[in-house]
Amino acid sequence: MGQDTIPDTLNTPLESVDTVHAEFEQINQEAEKLYNRGISKFQKGAFESALNDFAEALKVKPDFEKAFFNRGSVRYELKDYSGAVEDFSSALRLNSQSAASHFLRGRAYYAMDKNEDALIDYNGAISIDPNHAKAFYYRGGIKFELEDYKGAIGDFSSAIQRDPNNAVAYNDRGSANKMLDKDEMAKRDYEKAITIDPKFVIGYNNLGSIKMKLGDNKGAVLEYSLAIKIDPEYYLAYNNRGRAKYDMGDYMGAVGDFSEAIKINTEYAYAYNNRAAAKCKLEDYKGVISDCTIAIQLNPDYGYAYLNRGIAKEMRREQDDACADWNKAAELGVGNAKTYIQQSCSN
Repeated sequence: MGQDTIPDTLNTPLESVDTVHAEFEQINQEAEKLYNRGISKFQKGAFESALNDFAEALKVKPDFEKAFFNRGSVRYELKDYSGAVEDFSSALRLNSQSAASHFLRGRAYYAMDKNEDALIDYNGAISIDPNHAKAFYYRGGIKFELEDYKGAIGDFSSAIQRDPNNAVAYNDRGSANKMLDKDEMAKRDYEKAITIDPKFVIGYNNLGSIKMKLGDNKGAVLEYSLAIKIDPEYYLAYNNRGRAKYDMGDYMGAVGDFSEAIKINTEYAYAYNNRAAAKCKLEDYKGVISDCTIAIQLNPDYGYAYLNRGIAKEMRREQDDACADWNKAAELGVGNAKTYIQQSCSN
């Protein structure tokens, strides 16, 4: 047998290192060009177009971490949360030490109601970057939802230590303190929140609520009024101010505020029931029945609306209908409905 033939592939000329490097640089430059164009569009809010540019950059350079990260960010803005998770996961495969990718994947998981996965990512972001104020804040938010109020306070405090001007973190820590009946601490947190941001509407509303809880209804009315001044469409503040006026015995003023809340949000069942309670004090029993009926139409399981409608019907000598409403209220778990039944309804 003769000498083996040398494969043709070995006879082809080898590329120089310089040639390979030049092609690599050309690929990088093309990917960077597409990436930068995508960033510019992203910043201008042209999300769909930015998405295409990042995708093209990844076709040219499949291991382009920044393109995965920013395409994930665009997908998050477009509410494509599963797509965002996929891109942030790709970015993390290329760079597992990216606190930003962990954090934003956590935000996407949270938007998908995957709180456990979100917590894992927030933990990852904090492990990589112990000064990541936002990761502490959002982790605190999940703990609050899970009724781990002590844990939430710890995380909100950590967020505040790293970002002392975070009015929202003060506000939310105040709410966690309130849930633990630490009312004075809650009050201080809400006051700090509106000091940092004098136009923080929710902060004024929450400060009003804690003042009302502490028995300072006059102070509560002031805080709710400031919230309404900043945002005249803030129906919750109208409703809450009406509650404070009711407790002060200003029933006409309460009716006025509840009516404003209803005008802004015609489907706000609580305001109808609250207005009914104020009308009951004014002996407008027909108005009570009307408002409670609307509240029940909006929320068929609204036990207190049945209770109040039953009271108004009794005052109008509609005893059988009153008892029917109280029985429904009792069925829905309203404890004092049973007292009315025992006192006024035959077995």
